[in-house]
Amino acid sequence: MSPAKKPQYEHAMHVYTGIKTFDIVQKTLTKDNLYGYVDFPKAELTIDPNQSVEDYKSTLLHEICHIGFEVFGLNDDDEMPTIGNEYLTTVTSNMLFQLAGLNPELFEFIFTNNE
Repeated sequence: MSPAKKPQYEHAMHVYTGIKTFDIVQKTLTKDNLYGYVDFPKAELTIDPNQSVEDYKSTLLHEICHIGFEVFGLNDDDEMPTIGNEYLTTVTSNMLFQLAGLNPELFEFIFTNNE
């Protein structure tokens, strides 16, 4: 068995939601023309590490938001009810607050200055 490949960007490799844990996998996604995606049945967030650190962090947060919205019941676009700005802002701020509290090392990586 070959040793596991060291991640290009070092940070916590799981997203805890309080309900489910998602593994973070760094994998080249060029052939898929993607920067990242979440596989909900596998509980896996896949992100392409071949991005600048700023783009990587932005993609990571984007995918974490997909996970959070799923947990908060805002799933597929065709299933989502029409919602107003205040509701979406409240859900988003509560979601980020909860996920940041459950994943402090991951959010520290995302929001730490790259200098």
